[in-house]
Amino acid sequence: MEILIAVVFLAICASVILDAVWTGNLQAGYAMRRSRVMGLLQDQLEALRGYAASGSLATATATSTSTPPGFVGPVSISGSISIETNSMTLYDVTVTATWTEEGSFGTRTDTATLSTVIKD
Repeated sequence: MEILIAVVFLAICASVILDAVWTGNLQAGYAMRRSRVMGLLQDQLEALRGYAASGSLATATATSTSTPPGFVGPVSISGSISIETNSMTLYDVTVTATWTEEGSFGTRTDTATLSTVIKD
C-alpha cells in the first residue's frame, strides 16, 4: 500500500515538473518572437530617423509585411507620421506590429507599438 502511495505522489510531482518545463518553453518562445518584432519596429524607427536627418520626413502612413523565422504567419507593420500640433519641425512617429501567436488555447493576435518624436 505504501508503495502505491509513493508512486502516485511521484507521478503527481513529475507531472507538475513537466508542466512547469512546458510552460517555461512556451514563454521563452513567446519572448524570442516578441524580441524579434521589437527589433523590426526599432529598425523602422531608425529608418524614419534617417529620413528626418536628410530632411525628407513628411506626414504619412505606411504598411509593410515581414515573415521572420519561427512565426505562425506574417508580421504586419504599420507606421504613421504626423506633425506635432504646435510645431513645424517635430513629428510624432508611431509604428505598430501585429502578428499571430499560437498558444495552448489556439491562436491569438498580438500587437506591439513603439512611439517617438523626431525633429526634421
